[in-house]
Amino acid sequence: MVGRVVRFVYFRIVAPLRRALWQTILSSAGGRLDHGAMLYEGTRIVQGHPGSIRIGKDLRMLRNATINTLPPSGQIVIGDGVHIGEGTMITAHSRVEIEDDAVIGPYNVIVDVDHVCEDRSRPIAKQGLDSRPIRIGRGAWISSHCVILKGVTIGRGAVLGAGTIVTHDVPDYAISVGAPARTIRIWGNDEAASPSPATAPGDDTRPSPPSAAQ
Repeated sequence: MVGRVVRFVYFRIVAPLRRALWQTILSSAGGRLDHGAMLYEGTRIVQGHPGSIRIGKDLRMLRNATINTLPPSGQIVIGDGVHIGEGTMITAHSRVEIEDDAVIGPYNVIVDVDHVCEDRSRPIAKQGLDSRPIRIGRGAWISSHCVILKGVTIGRGAVLGAGTIVTHDVPDYAISVGAPARTIRIWGNDEAASPSPATAPGDDTRPSPPSAAQ
């Protein structure tokens, strides 16, 4: 009985209030959080400049996940039905786009910017930044503890195994693992994938694609 009351209070009162608060914060600075979002405690949405974050319907963002844009031009665009797992951090200095129904598991880092390190006479922190857009395709599954770096496109339906570090594009429906990532096969197809840089699958609460790199 107590558990039922707690669930009722959390999901019917606390969660809608948290969603309404974030909708107000974002829209007041030109951003957007569409209806149906479920934002758990500790989530952070940091709009580094006005209008730089746009989120579609039915976002599910778990505890302590963070999305943030950096001035002057960082953009984050998230489609409908996207899941962002606990502790994941997404940072855009250029642009990060996550298409509909993508599943991003816990403790991933998605960042589209690096420090420049060329001149030994100057501290790295004073040498500027190098950024290039990241796109994560519709229905992709990024498991846990992956790192996705600048300039990468993750294909539609692609699966990234746990702990993968992605520095190059991942093909549609590819299962990719390792550091650096390599494609081990194309799911839903008997043909072996030609080797290419990629990432690796792990755990998440959402249903997994067929035979996803166990």
